[in-house]
Amino acid sequence: MSVFNFLALAVAAIGSYLLLFKYWPLGPAAGSELKHIARVGQPTGDSFIIGTYNIHRSRGTDGRRDLNRIAEVIKDCDIVGLQEVEGSTWRGLNNQAYTLSEKLDCAVHFAPTRRRCLLPNRGNALLTRIPVEHWHREPLLPTTGRGYRNLTRYEVSMNGKTVHVLNTHLSHPDRQRHPFEQVLDVFEQYDHAILLGDFNVEVGHECLDRLQTFAVQDAAGLAGGPPGRVDWLLVRGLKIIDAWHTPIGPSDHPFYAARVSF
Repeated sequence: MSVFNFLALAVAAIGSYLLLFKYWPLGPAAGSELKHIARVGQPTGDSFIIGTYNIHRSRGTDGRRDLNRIAEVIKDCDIVGLQEVEGSTWRGLNNQAYTLSEKLDCAVHFAPTRRRCLLPNRGNALLTRIPVEHWHREPLLPTTGRGYRNLTRYEVSMNGKTVHVLNTHLSHPDRQRHPFEQVLDVFEQYDHAILLGDFNVEVGHECLDRLQTFAVQDAAGLAGGPPGRVDWLLVRGLKIIDAWHTPIGPSDHPFYAARVSF
């Protein structure tokens, strides 16, 4: 084999590895477009149901993947933020967020954190039946390994009023404090806001102390659930009418929801 042929094979092998196995982080993005906007409109009353669910790529505690079980849990939500959502992969082009929006006949926005094989591979998502005027996705830095993270904020219009919904999935804030501080900086900007997601930190941790400096209600805490909770649904400038949870089973995380109003 000639030196030229050897170098060509080496370059091809490296290129194939980078294409097939390397994860590439995604940068910031913004827009107003959603997919599958069949059932988007104003709620009939002055309240709406908001939820948060780490769906664990739809893998339940029994080891089976079943998006129908996930859809059954979240079907009553007007808005629900999802984490650990599988995007398009080499195994198939069935983005889980898009599939769920088709099953539930609602609008969807997929906020990938990384790319693989040139395709958005994994991230967070928002399903909504209430109009979103604008969205903005930003990476959370620094990050380590393949666990890229982001924060996506949504400007939601409800009967002439605006609420900002923030969806994220954090690495452990006690080891990576700056991304969590970045999220709280954004949350603090808005008078009417909901911050939801998997924070990977439990109640009582010192990194949550800052929440005491501005009026925040912990809807997931009001919903009850098992000890060791790392999923959060924080409400600012809105009234919590009721809150509840669904135990683990369809995912290895509980589902949390609340009915809120202005």
